[in-house]
Amino acid sequence: MGVCNWCGNAFPLTRSTRKYCTTRCKTNACLGRKPSRIRAAEVEALHELLQAELPSAELFRERLRSIIAPHLPPIAVPLVSRLD
Repeated sequence: MGVCNWCGNAFPLTRSTRKYCTTRCKTNACLGRKPSRIRAAEVEALHELLQAELPSAELFRERLRSIIAPHLPPIAVPLVSRLD
């Protein structure tokens, strides 16, 4: 017996069913996976970012985040007070 990697149900193992109990679980697992590759437009934007002169590291990080992970919230920059 095996355990489905998607739903956790026990099922008899065969050659065709090694990780998932049904084709629906296999499809759901494939749809739920995050893409491991970036698009060509993102690669071009990364090249432009690397060639650009930016005034601060925070601006660089924010632009990098907007290219790679636009769905994530902006990076919070901690405020550091100077003791001058």
